Amino acid sequence: MTFAKTFGILAAAVALLTAGMASAESAAEGMPTFSKDVAPILFDNCVVCHRPGEVAPMSLVSYQDARPWSRAIKEKVVTREMPPWHADRRFGDFINDRSLSQEEIDTIVAWADGGAVKGNDADLPPVPEFSNGWAANVDPDYVLEMPVEYQIKADGEIEYLNWYSAIPFEEDFFFDAIEMRPGNRSTVHHSGAFLVNLPQETKIVEGHLYNADGSPLTNKDLEGAGVTPGTSKLVSYVPGRGYEGYRGSVAKRLPANAFIEWVIHYNTTGRPETDRSLLGFWEKKGLITHEVSNSLGALGPSSYIVNDLELQRSDRGSGRDLPVIPPFEPDWGVTSVTAVTNDVTILGVTPHFHLRGKAMTYVLTYPDGDDEVLLHVPNYDFNWQHYYDLQEPKKVPAGSKLTIVTTFDNSLRNRYNPAPDKEVYWGEQSWDEMYNPQVRITVDKYDLTKMNRDKTEEN
Repeated sequence: MTFAKTFGILAAAVALLTAGMASAESAAEGMPTFSKDVAPILFDNCVVCHRPGEVAPMSLVSYQDARPWSRAIKEKVVTREMPPWHADRRFGDFINDRSLSQEEIDTIVAWADGGAVKGNDADLPPVPEFSNGWAANVDPDYVLEMPVEYQIKADGEIEYLNWYSAIPFEEDFFFDAIEMRPGNRSTVHHSGAFLVNLPQETKIVEGHLYNADGSPLTNKDLEGAGVTPGTSKLVSYVPGRGYEGYRGSVAKRLPANAFIEWVIHYNTTGRPETDRSLLGFWEKKGLITHEVSNSLGALGPSSYIVNDLELQRSDRGSGRDLPVIPPFEPDWGVTSVTAVTNDVTILGVTPHFHLRGKAMTYVLTYPDGDDEVLLHVPNYDFNWQHYYDLQEPKKVPAGSKLTIVTTFDNSLRNRYNPAPDKEVYWGEQSWDEMYNPQVRITVDKYDLTKMNRDKTEEN
């Protein structure tokens, strides 16, 4: 073969390749690109988890990260599996709604189907800056560590564990955001922080309580704390949430004379683990009128209805006074009815149950009989337990009632069900069940500005 012929063949190949590239570039015209269209969606909704060092299995921070996953991204957003958000879009408006709009979904679909083109680097928005994994993306003003680093055994069940620490402020401290952050997400099943009062002369040694004579003091001997009724719970962590933020003139308080109780529930992983969880606080600036309560009981008394049988809710809570769930039952129902005895403002609501949890609906009935659905979660996911913060806080007058309709699926069709052939008892382990609908409120009559003014006038 002559040089001229060889050169001609090479020239033809280059021409075909160039034409193919031109054709591909032409096909991309008008199609979404990563830099201009897709990256803003991912940066706003996804990379909070999909980045190095976070819980998601892959990073989506750069085009090189996202390109191999384009088809998978398309599938997850079309089915609305990602970003995770389980509220029925027909009911309620929520400030923390992380679901994508149909336009955003269509953009990702067109990008994936169009070859997942990168686009121009000049169109790429800045990569978000994150603050050491804190959900607020801003470092807290104060961080408290769990009193000890706990050594977790490799196997077996671990009961709830409790530690205690003093509040490190000489005066009451108000905050408008709090986060409970596990030191080891793989083993922390869930956790909570509460305010408690300790008897005088109590000693705290490595987070444990002792009487003056050195004998152990149990948490059964303690009283809840908090200035406003129902405010002793600070925050809880479960998969999908652990951060709370409060808007307007509401806040939470750390009373200077109280203590923090850390309640941690660990799962074993088959190997020894360690954990030292953290509490982060963001200080409240400006006017404070009300304290936030996370207690359904702060609304008023509740009762259960199971199979047309009415049961009074006891102080045991979490469903422990309910009948067991029968085997192979796909739609086992519980309805709770709570009488609202004070004028309140509802800030948000959330379901909490375990692996048989199926659906939960919050229905508010006003004194005139009108009903409003605050939240409907038709497909509960134990792995993503959101707090649904209302876009506009809901003013609720005394004389209203809050009805919470719940179903559990203890059947074969529940893919998370570990034992559909067994009765399900109420308890702390994931294979047990828990019934714990939650509500975040303020009680109108506990107006701090008025209470402080009245106190000043008395003095």
